[in-house]
Amino acid sequence: MMNKNTYLKLRLERQHFTKPAGKKEYGVLFKQMSPVLCVYWSCPGSPPELLYRAAFDDRKYCYKMRGSRTIMKGRFQNGNIAYIYADELELFAAVYRKDKPLTDTELELYELLNREGPMTIHVMKEFTGMLTKEITPALHRLQEKFLVFEDQADSEWDRAWYPFESEFPDVNLERYTKEEAEEELIRRFVWLNVWIDAAMVRSFYRLPLKEIKGVLERLASNGTLAPYEGGYVRREDLQLLVGVPSDTVENAPKKVEKHSVFILHKNDFLVKSNEHWLKDTFTHPEYDVLGYLLIDGAFRGCLLGHFRNGPFELEDVALWAETEGEAPVCLRNEAADGLNEALKEDILNAVELLYDPEISPLKRYMGEML
Repeated sequence: MMNKNTYLKLRLERQHFTKPAGKKEYGVLFKQMSPVLCVYWSCPGSPPELLYRAAFDDRKYCYKMRGSRTIMKGRFQNGNIAYIYADELELFAAVYRKDKPLTDTELELYELLNREGPMTIHVMKEFTGMLTKEITPALHRLQEKFLVFEDQADSEWDRAWYPFESEFPDVNLERYTKEEAEEELIRRFVWLNVWIDAAMVRSFYRLPLKEIKGVLERLASNGTLAPYEGGYVRREDLQLLVGVPSDTVENAPKKVEKHSVFILHKNDFLVKSNEHWLKDTFTHPEYDVLGYLLIDGAFRGCLLGHFRNGPFELEDVALWAETEGEAPVCLRNEAADGLNEALKEDILNAVELLYDPEISPLKRYMGEML
């Protein structure tokens, strides 16, 4: 049986929650977590960031890397906007490039950019007489086909579009087979998540389930992965994870004064890896889930409120008993062992770290007014 404490500790360490990454480590982590989505409900044009994982201002750092095209914007995971390192274009093209015939609109825009050079959507309208609502989706489809490149050098709305080949002439989009590229992504994925299953891979990468199962079976057959407790782990990790079960008296978590608490936005790597069950487990009939509470390495609840284009409205904190993948059990506010009281200060500090209490004050904690 898996030692749950070891599993959660490893996952926190490998994703740099316990020791934020320096710039060299950050580059490795960014590649492992790619494609990297922007923070959920952030301003258009915001750079990506790996919240909590950097020992420096990674928002500013990624802004500079984007401007220098060290990282680049693309459409992956069923057309989602995300970022990858430019030197890994060939890897992600093998997995995500759409190979469909061009529509008349796509062909006209593609030929225009090749003939006239880079231009914004506003200029394309003048050249073609098309409407923005015709041009934009066609560009997005061309982007998914790796035929055009959208240069998001800053946060401006009016961005230039280029023919992909003119900006990346040395990129060989046929370098990897899809099978090779998918295997590499799943090797990264299992390193970061420690234990995975097909549903997790599908949740993050948005690939067909049958395809994913085939990759997992190949990696298991060649010894890279080991089947374990309904999913897979790295074969090298087996000995680390096997031990005294975490729910026995001898190995039960001791009462601690301070808890590890992180509020993860809905586009966070760990959230997207578990989105298939998180979105069904943590719900509310009236409020939005603003973020998920990762407490001592496990998802234990959520921050509720309303997304706004101005300050977010923070309504309540809801906690559940530790439940990754199991039926949730709502904690009573007056838990006999004092767990909630021990957690309360750490959770409130985590909320204030992310949201200025002067602008977005939290109204309630587990239903009780603050």
